[in-house]
Amino acid sequence: MIQATDGKKKERPKPVLTPELCKGCGRCIEACPRDCISLGHAIDQHSGLIPVTIDYEACNGCELCLTACPEPYGLLSGAEVDGAAYDREQAAAAAVVDRTQAPAPATIPASEILLSVNHSMVLKGTHAMALGAILAGCRHVFGYPITPSTEGAELMARLMPDLGGVFLQAASEVATVNHMYGCGGAGIPCMTFTSSPGFSLMLEGISYMIGAEVPAVFVNVMRGGPGLGNIGPEQADIKLMCRGLGHGNTRAIVFAPTTPQEALDLTMDAFELTFRYRSPVMIAGDGYLGQ
Repeated sequence: MIQATDGKKKERPKPVLTPELCKGCGRCIEACPRDCISLGHAIDQHSGLIPVTIDYEACNGCELCLTACPEPYGLLSGAEVDGAAYDREQAAAAAVVDRTQAPAPATIPASEILLSVNHSMVLKGTHAMALGAILAGCRHVFGYPITPSTEGAELMARLMPDLGGVFLQAASEVATVNHMYGCGGAGIPCMTFTSSPGFSLMLEGISYMIGAEVPAVFVNVMRGGPGLGNIGPEQADIKLMCRGLGHGNTRAIVFAPTTPQEALDLTMDAFELTFRYRSPVMIAGDGYLGQ
């Protein structure tokens, strides 16, 4: 309760929950001294997560939950949205970030190029993936050369300047994945070509991108054997890509084409799905397909 100017007591404004922005982390539950916040049971259709619920009868409006919430607009002050009861439209409007000071986004050319009718081509799987990425609108490629994926990166390095794109040879695989994090975070399609040891070095960044819902496409033309391995054809990274993409129980979409045609088609699909589901997409290949 707070003292009004007329001497009467009135209730504090109570926090307003924005379910579509709540990650259900539970920090507000721990911060609430009256135990009026609990984890909900229904999945929010906007976020796919389970937000918390607030018992407004027990809430005293202390707003300690606001200070504990890591999501800037997951919980809003009741004073800001003018009311204690939750109003979805009002809360959503209050959650809009003022981006007037943000730089204008760069214009991106048409996302797809229509492929004319042509005779069948005989080409490497890595070249097919590169062409599929170009047809899907990818104009930003980052990488650190490693066989047997090098040909795909080499083709992209030759074509990107003519297409108004960028090919950046990074200092390492760790640098590569961080370049992709920044590019994907800006909403720009990007990809890399790598192989087993290099892919392992990228896993920390990949798990970070999965958690942050940043789109990107990773092509892993697998090597054989553990450690640095060899360039013989092997498919030993399938388990790693499907069941162990870094720490934090992270998972992503994985494609495993078997022909150059599938490599081209699935690479185009990969760019569509990485933005649709806000998740990195992995494309697995071996020495036979890549070379």
